[in-house]
Amino acid sequence: MTRDRRHSFRGIILETGQRILAAVSLVLSAALVLVLTLSPAMADSPLTEDLLKAYVAKGYTPTTQRVEIAARERRCLAQAIYHEARGEPEEGQRAVGQVILNRVINRNYPNAVCDVVFQNAERRNRCQFSFACDGRSDDGGNGNRIVRESWVRANLIAEAMYSRFQRNEELDDLPQSVLFYHAKRVNPKWASAYQPVASIGQHVFYAGL
Repeated sequence: MTRDRRHSFRGIILETGQRILAAVSLVLSAALVLVLTLSPAMADSPLTEDLLKAYVAKGYTPTTQRVEIAARERRCLAQAIYHEARGEPEEGQRAVGQVILNRVINRNYPNAVCDVVFQNAERRNRCQFSFACDGRSDDGGNGNRIVRESWVRANLIAEAMYSRFQRNEELDDLPQSVLFYHAKRVNPKWASAYQPVASIGQHVFYAGL
């Protein structure tokens, strides 16, 4: 091999080596940046078996179960709206639904829609909402076209209200303090202990004094 060829070959080796070193340096730099970026997050909340167990112990609910619970809650809300206010304008139906949701977030009542709607349902004619303990079916929509349409409407209203409730959005119809109502055709003794807030359709709505 001549001197010129040895020089040329050496130059190729050096150039190739420099390219490899440059590539390795680039990879190492990128890796260092990634480590520095992730390290704080990993240090704050490292994913460990103990952490996962603690998360489950605090009340983790699988997604499928959450979907089932939400569907059941919406149905209970629809049943209450249908039986309590199906003859009312939409504003009146929403107001009845909001009383129920207001109770859910009030510490003096159960914290689930179905539990609020069917509170004391086992006590004949002494429950919170009369349809729940009158001895008749709580289902809705069984009848003529008007009855079926009323059931569909109640479900649509319940769906919209419960979706906003899940997102912690205000419902805008009544204040959260409104927890009671009665039909205008009656004059219950308990009404004098509360503050009337609104008269919507055939119902009067009350808050605590």
